[in-house]
Amino acid sequence: MKIKGLLILISILILLILAGFIGSHNSELVRINYLIAQTDIKMSVLLALTFIIGFSFSLLLLLPYLLRLKWQIKMLNRKHKKLAQGSTIS
Repeated sequence: MKIKGLLILISILILLILAGFIGSHNSELVRINYLIAQTDIKMSVLLALTFIIGFSFSLLLLLPYLLRLKWQIKMLNRKHKKLAQGSTIS
């Protein structure tokens, strides 16, 4: 389990470094039109912002599912311990 987490961490770091290299080569200005206003920002900043917003949004969507799964695991472990204690006593 720890090796899997380490591999995920390494792959995320590699992706972030790659994104940094790609972002550093995109220094041209891009105009963004909002509903009310518009602004000019660098393409690298725009890429970073969209990545962070997308990551945060997906994390918010995934977090309740993960918490529900962890709660179910705790409840099943408790039931398993009770059943294991009951079978050893009788």
